[in-house]
Amino acid sequence: MTATDSVIQVASVPETDQELMTTRDLMTFLNFSRTKIWALVQHEQLPAFKLGGDYRYRRSEVMQWLERYRVNQ
Repeated sequence: MTATDSVIQVASVPETDQELMTTRDLMTFLNFSRTKIWALVQHEQLPAFKLGGDYRYRRSEVMQWLERYRVNQ
């Protein structure tokens, strides 16, 4: 896979799925405290990456993470 291939793959994903959220955005979205979010990230339970020294979360990855913990009734 070349660098061009990876760019094509990312470009083919709908833009809303690529939306990046800040920790503050995620706090509002999940109704979690900053401490809880950081703890989940530190234990590698919540997908995140650092951008400019701050954590960022891809909305699509957060939604996939939520789906893994869905309670079937």
